[in-house]
Amino acid sequence: KFFRKIRQSLIKENKFSRYLLYAIGEIFLVVIGILIALQINNWNESRKNKQKEQQLIFNLKIEFEDNLRDLDSISKDVDSVIVALEKVFQLFSPEVYTIDQNKVDKLFSDALSSPSWRPSQYLLNTLGASGSISELKNENLKLLLYRWSRLKNEMQEVDQRTEKTGEEIISYLKHNGTLRNIDVNSETFNYKKTNLNIENTKLLSDPVFENHIDDKLFMYGLTKNILKDARQLIIKLIEECERSYD
Repeated sequence: KFFRKIRQSLIKENKFSRYLLYAIGEIFLVVIGILIALQINNWNESRKNKQKEQQLIFNLKIEFEDNLRDLDSISKDVDSVIVALEKVFQLFSPEVYTIDQNKVDKLFSDALSSPSWRPSQYLLNTLGASGSISELKNENLKLLLYRWSRLKNEMQEVDQRTEKTGEEIISYLKHNGTLRNIDVNSETFNYKKTNLNIENTKLLSDPVFENHIDDKLFMYGLTKNILKDARQLIIKLIEECERSYD
């Protein structure tokens, strides 16, 4: 209303040049106002995007911390299986029948355990599907996440091969030994040993069974190494996440 009165006054006084200058000035003010509003809107959107990214990185950190705890737990189980396999490995000999059957069955029970690590991938899978990883501003974090993706694929391949060795041993035991005497060592197996005239000590002079144990021991050696690499990478990811929102 104030500016309209000024325009009307200038028109009545026939001051066209002053009116033109005033009109240009008014347009300039409107443009400046629009630019300021756009800048404020852009700043607000940038702030929202940064908050969203910060929350995303924080959630990533939490997920990797959970995975690290699980990894440390599984690594201990893997070490125990390797120890049991090595003990069985040392027992192979032409003279095996002097070995205590209960001891052998307990060792087989420990050696047949097949711990495997299944890290949580929920958040990373969601980010990968939405393309949000590529939008992260932290280039080091993006690089580490891509390295993690490659390592995860490698771990899955090793895990599948390792799991197969365990299945092959069980299959061989089904045909050449007694699983029941091994299962007795499990807390969830509430049955007695077999009444059949069969024992597992004879397997310690069987070269085929020795090869099966060798195969599983080799694969768990690979598993141990890849878990070590995974642990180092997860620690780097957690540290980079912390640097991103400090």
